[in-house]
Amino acid sequence: MKRFLGILLPLCLLVTFVAPAAFAADREVTARDLQGINAKRHRYLFSVAGGAAIGAAVGVLVGSGNDVTKGMLIGGGAASTAYVHANRNAGGAWRPWTMLLGHTALGSGLGWTICGCDDGLVAGTLIGAGSSAIWQASQPNRGRPTAQTRP
Repeated sequence: MKRFLGILLPLCLLVTFVAPAAFAADREVTARDLQGINAKRHRYLFSVAGGAAIGAAVGVLVGSGNDVTKGMLIGGGAASTAYVHANRNAGGAWRPWTMLLGHTALGSGLGWTICGCDDGLVAGTLIGAGSSAIWQASQPNRGRPTAQTRP
């Protein structure tokens, strides 16, 4: 009997304290709860994800396996490149890196698709990254003039 009560008493206490919290109703969701989650706040990420999704869909239509990955690289890279070129303030201080990664993804996807081999993937990656780096280095500094830069 003592053993039975020794098991029953903790179970009753557990049900008494845990059950109300487990079955309690959640509070109403307000607009403040969803404040930081919207497509307008993260437009760049949504555009890259959308481009990758469209590329993956084209890859599924064309073939399967690596074609999906190739499509995602081309779609995501093209969407990233288009968004960054269309919006001067996109990426903020990370703008050069977003441009470099977008061009690299686009180049690697195109190289891999054209050649169909791993060498095409490597060559496309190097061409995309190298051309983006050269293009960015050749552009004048359009930031705010500081004590070190002249307008």
